[in-house]
Amino acid sequence: MEPTTNGGTDYDPAAIERTERRFFGELFDAVPPAVALAHGVHKADFGPVQATVTRDLPGARVLNLVLGAEAADATAEGFLEEAVGWAREREASPFVLLSPDAPGTAAAAASLPGLGFEPSVNWMRFVRDAHPPRFQVSDEVEVVEVDDDDDSPFGSIAALGFGLPAWAASMLAPVTGLPAWRTYVAKLDGVAQACGAMLLDGEVAELGIAATLEGGRRRGCQLALLRRRIEDATAAGARTLFIETGERVPGRPSTSYANILRAGFEEAYLCQGWSDARLPPG
Repeated sequence: MEPTTNGGTDYDPAAIERTERRFFGELFDAVPPAVALAHGVHKADFGPVQATVTRDLPGARVLNLVLGAEAADATAEGFLEEAVGWAREREASPFVLLSPDAPGTAAAAASLPGLGFEPSVNWMRFVRDAHPPRFQVSDEVEVVEVDDDDDSPFGSIAALGFGLPAWAASMLAPVTGLPAWRTYVAKLDGVAQACGAMLLDGEVAELGIAATLEGGRRRGCQLALLRRRIEDATAAGARTLFIETGERVPGRPSTSYANILRAGFEEAYLCQGWSDARLPPG
């Protein structure tokens, strides 16, 4: 029997994690070779473990991910240790994300301190079904779908909105041309201020790369982008939509967390985050 949210939405964690792996795998595969060479962008698989790392962005967890370490054989067969060693050989600082209650979760969590990792930011995964959006968005926000034929600011908005250096725009922009992806910008007074993307993977859709420039914050851009992606995912046949963000911590406001809940997503499960202890604080 598939698990359900408190609100009664069914979801398949294995399907979500397959889509997550595809999301980051395709993102990294699309990086132009010159950019990858200059900035240490790498992707590799080690049995069930996928590592996607960026040497020149050591503090960007989402761009230094190790996924699949909760698989039954990931620790026992040495795949997790191999992935960590490979990332460090490339001068990257990997961030390991463990889904709960999988066959190898406990073994991976027990081994990570010995590999030089420490507990870090946990990620909440949210799901919703394909019911129509019931929330209102600002009439001031115009959402426009973009592709690689457009002179689109998607990559620049993503890089600047995430606080990354300008060169990261050329790392993120290529997803606008991938066949299973849909990419958008939100405009205020005709000027693009925010972006969002979505990977359509059969009946599962992952929403991500949601960033907003300073001039567009607190003006409804991300909520409008959520609505448009929900509508388009449903029209494309997706039955399970998911999205993730950092765990909500008391005393630390999270606009993205609130927007996700307002958009009809429900908390599904919390993933453990483990950071490379060699990474300087902050």
